[in-house]
Amino acid sequence: MNDESTLLQQIDEIKKQLQEEPENPQLLNDLGVGYYLLGRFDEAIDELKKSVSADPENISYKFNLANACAESEQFDLAKNLYHDVIEKQPDHIPSFNNLADCYEATGDDEKALNLFEYITKIAPDNALAHFNLGNFHLRKNRHIKAAKCYEKAIELEESFTDAYFNLAWILKQVKAWDEALSFAERGLQTNPENDDLKKLAFQIRDEMG
Repeated sequence: MNDESTLLQQIDEIKKQLQEEPENPQLLNDLGVGYYLLGRFDEAIDELKKSVSADPENISYKFNLANACAESEQFDLAKNLYHDVIEKQPDHIPSFNNLADCYEATGDDEKALNLFEYITKIAPDNALAHFNLGNFHLRKNRHIKAAKCYEKAIELEESFTDAYFNLAWILKQVKAWDEALSFAERGLQTNPENDDLKKLAFQIRDEMG
């Protein structure tokens, strides 16, 4: 049974339970998350709105609804929901991160950057926070700033495979072959089966001759 079949089976089971408890917020949330995982975002939003309505103080339900709204490009609603979550839990890093993504998606790079940087300040030991800031810089072609963020992520988490990949890729672009290969090989030590890293290492070696 594949993942989609399993999810559909779980959704059917939740629907049966909802026949007995139609206003159960946890069941409504679980149904919405199931639709979200299937990429059926409109249906996810419908169910998640019901869960939030049934339990307005539950930030997990509100966060899940915000994510579904963001995926369906209802960015203003998503932003408001993320702000609501942050108001109730000021250190909710996933909401800050996804809020930054929303601002970037709507063209407000300044607010997005401020948020990505803020996350690294409130969670300085969070490797993913530095990695996400690096990705923002990379998307804006600020490769040096991105590289510094990836180096910080690796310093905090030596097994951060994706950070090694991105660093190797940046160094490949500037033809720093030895350094690029070094990061690619170190990344492969953390995950020897990573196809992207294996392909990148092969390309670098090919360029080196």
